[in-house]
Amino acid sequence: MFFIFLNFKMAIHKTKAIVLETKDYRETSYLLKLFTFDFGKINAQAKGARRKIGKFGTNFLLMSYNEIVFYENNVSDLHIISQADMLQHFGNIGGCLEKFTYAAYFLELVNTVMLVGEKNKEIFVLLLQFLNFLDAGCGLEQIRYIFEIKFLKISGFKPYFDCCVSCGENIAEKSKFSYVFGGLLCKNCFGKDFAAQHIMEGTIASVNYIEQMDLSKFNNFKITLSIRKQLEQILGSFIGFYLGRKFKSLSFLSEIRGSYV
Repeated sequence: MFFIFLNFKMAIHKTKAIVLETKDYRETSYLLKLFTFDFGKINAQAKGARRKIGKFGTNFLLMSYNEIVFYENNVSDLHIISQADMLQHFGNIGGCLEKFTYAAYFLELVNTVMLVGEKNKEIFVLLLQFLNFLDAGCGLEQIRYIFEIKFLKISGFKPYFDCCVSCGENIAEKSKFSYVFGGLLCKNCFGKDFAAQHIMEGTIASVNYIEQMDLSKFNNFKITLSIRKQLEQILGSFIGFYLGRKFKSLSFLSEIRGSYV
């Protein structure tokens, strides 16, 4: 009888990572979904992290920002974390239900759209910036819409607000937003989607501005209440339509707002 031993050499990588999702595994470990700067979204296991206090320099809190070292698994997509140190845990987010719910939504959106192994450093930086905005309590009334617009643009899912999505003509007069076509329809193309929704010029201008806006201007930029309401309806419906799902965090956010009334 012959035994063949296969020697799989596992590459070792070091990178920064944001915890998107964490689950208890057996009695001692965690199964994690991490969004990393260098490798995009990865699945990883932190063996013994729940049993041995101090084995890792982090407890892998949801949304925490860490530096990790992991062994790349050549057989499956579940990699093994060997070292980890927490860089930031965003303590002010955890102490506020509204902030935490927004953060959970951002993580949920990134986790849903980004595929395992899909690298996107811009989205990593964007997510980290908005977690810092939330931690500092900046612009809570409009932070969701700015994140959605920026994220949709970078990820390639953005709706078309520059011209008519059907005929390509510039929008000179009134327009409607079509979820089916994924953008604006000019007056001549209204008949192509009778379910299209009227959209204000201010909403169009806000989306186009936010797409190009430097985030250093975040604190100085304000969106009016009427435009925020329309952005909530249009962006929320657009994301739900194209991703084919409802986000638990947004449903919970609506419940929170209802309790304030």
